Amino acid sequence: MFYLMKYTFSILLTLILFQLVFFLPAIGQPRLETITLKLQLVPYLGAGPIFIGEEEGFFREQAIRIKYIQMVRSADGIPALTQGKLDILYGSMSPAYLNAMARGAKIKFVVGNAYLSPTGCPYNALLARRILVEEGKLRTPTQLRGRKINVYPVSIQAYALEKLLNTVGLSLDDIEITDIPNPVMPEALEKGTIDLAVGTEPWITRTVEAGHAVIWIPTQQVIPNAQFTSVLYGPNLLEKNPEVGKRFMIAYLKGVRQYNHGKTERNLEIMTKHTGFDRELLKKACWPSIRNDGKIHIESTLDFQSWAVKKRYLEKVVTPDQFWDSRFVEFANKVLGGSTK
Repeated sequence: MFYLMKYTFSILLTLILFQLVFFLPAIGQPRLETITLKLQLVPYLGAGPIFIGEEEGFFREQAIRIKYIQMVRSADGIPALTQGKLDILYGSMSPAYLNAMARGAKIKFVVGNAYLSPTGCPYNALLARRILVEEGKLRTPTQLRGRKINVYPVSIQAYALEKLLNTVGLSLDDIEITDIPNPVMPEALEKGTIDLAVGTEPWITRTVEAGHAVIWIPTQQVIPNAQFTSVLYGPNLLEKNPEVGKRFMIAYLKGVRQYNHGKTERNLEIMTKHTGFDRELLKKACWPSIRNDGKIHIESTLDFQSWAVKKRYLEKVVTPDQFWDSRFVEFANKVLGGSTK
C-alpha cells in the first residue's frame, strides 16, 4: 500500500513539474490588448494581403481588428491620416503624399505593395481602341499626338504615360486628357469617346474581353520595377504606438506570403468576397506583383517625385528618410524569417 501511494505521488509530482515548465512561461507573458485600427483603402487587387490577413486570422493573432474606411481616391485620406483620425492608408503613388511629408506631416510609407515587375503580367497598361490598332493608326507613340487618352493627370499612371511620350519628343500637353471612372471605360472605348486609356486590373481584362480594346503597351515596359502602391502609417503608429505598428506588419507580411501563392481556391474565395468582383473575372485577371519582404523601390519613387516637381504637382523633393520608414518591415521579417521574392 505504501509503495502504491509513493508511486502515485511520484506521478502527480511529475505532472505538476511538467505543467510548471511548459505553462508558467505562457502565464507570465502579458496578454495583448485588442486594438481597432482604422484603415483607409480602395478595394483593388493589391489589397489582397490585407483581406487575406483578416480572413485567415493573422490580424486576430496580433490582437488587431480592422475597420475599413473606403474613399474614391486614396489621397483623399491624407488629412485624416495626418490628424490621427485614420491609422493606416493604402493607395497608389501620388504627389499628395509627398507634399504632405514635405510640409512636415507625420506620415510615411512603411511597406511596399504592388510594383510593376518587368517579368510580371500587365496589371497596369495603356489600352487602345481595337479599330485604331487594326487600321494601323497606332503603330508608334508618335501617333498619340492629339489623341483622347483617359488618365488621371496627377498620378503614377500619368507619369508613366509622359515617360512614354517623352521617348518620341512629346508630352502630356500634346494629347487630350480625360478622366472618367474605370467602370465606364469599356463603353467609352467602344463608342470612341476616348481613343486610349490607362487601365488597371481587373478593368483591363473586362475591357479587352468586351472586344473593343487591346493592350497596347504594358506599363511595366515603360517604368519597370516602379512602386505602384504602398501602405502608409500616420502619427498613431509611427510615434504614439509603434508596437502596434509592428504587430500589424507581421500580420500584413503573412498575408503577402499567402497572396504570393497565387490564385489558389482559398485566395480566390477571399478576393471575391472583399473586392466584389466576379470569381471568373478574378481568375482571368492579372494580379499585381508584391515583394515578400515588403520593401519599396526607392529609385522609382525618387524618379516619380522628380517628375512631380517638374509638373509643379510637388513643392519640393523629399529624401528617402523623409518618406520611408523601414523599421516595421525589418522587425516583421526577423519574426517571420525574412524570406524574399
